[in-house]
Amino acid sequence: MKNLIFVDVDIQADFCEPNGALAVAGSPNDLYRRLTAWAVRFGLPILGSVDSHSYDAWEFASNQVPAPSGEKPNFPDHCVKGTPGWLKVQGTLPPRFRFVPNQAGAAVEPLVSELLSGSTQGLYFEKEVYSLFANPNAEALLAQLTAARAYRFVVYGVATDYCVRAAALGLAERGYEVTVLTDGIRAITAEGERQALAAMEAAGCLLTTSAELGVAV
Repeated sequence: MKNLIFVDVDIQADFCEPNGALAVAGSPNDLYRRLTAWAVRFGLPILGSVDSHSYDAWEFASNQVPAPSGEKPNFPDHCVKGTPGWLKVQGTLPPRFRFVPNQAGAAVEPLVSELLSGSTQGLYFEKEVYSLFANPNAEALLAQLTAARAYRFVVYGVATDYCVRAAALGLAERGYEVTVLTDGIRAITAEGERQALAAMEAAGCLLTTSAELGVAV
C-alpha cells in the first residue's frame, strides 16, 4: 500500500457536477471523495491534474483565438481559473495540497520532499490540454519522485476517452506501473470508452476496481 500514488484526473465541477459546463454523465463523485479520504487515511500521495484556462482559451467556441496546431474543438467555456467550475469537487482535496502552475521553472525538489514527508499530501498540475504531462514541471517531478522507489500509479477521474486516457498512457509510456480504476472513470461516449480501455490495456495498464484494490468504499 505504501508504494501507491493516486492520480486524480480533472475531478472539477465543470466536468463532474450535473450542471457543469462539460459535465460527464454519471461522474462517481462519492467514490472520488472516498478515494481521497482513503489516501489521506493511509498517507498515500495524490498527484492530480486540473484543467486551467483563461477566459479566451483557444479551444473555446466563444472566441476566435487560433489554435496552436490549427484545430478548434469549439468547446463551451469551462474550467476558467478562479470560477466555480474550475474548483475541485467538494471533498476531493486532502487537507494539505499545492497547485503546480502551468509554467516552466517550478522548484521541483522541495515539492517532492514535501510529498514524501507527508507535509503536503497532494500536488495538482494545471494544464490546458489533455495530458498532465503538458505541464512542463510534471516530467521532472515524477522522475525525481520515483528515483529512489518504484511506485504503482492508481488513475481515476474524467473523462476516460480524453484526459484519463492521456494520463494513463503518458505514465505507461514513461515506464511507470499503472492501475486504472474502472469504477472510478467515466467516458463521453461508449465507443470512446471502448477504445480508451483497449489502448490502456495494450499499453500494460492494469484495469481493476477500487474494491479489488482494497479500498474500503
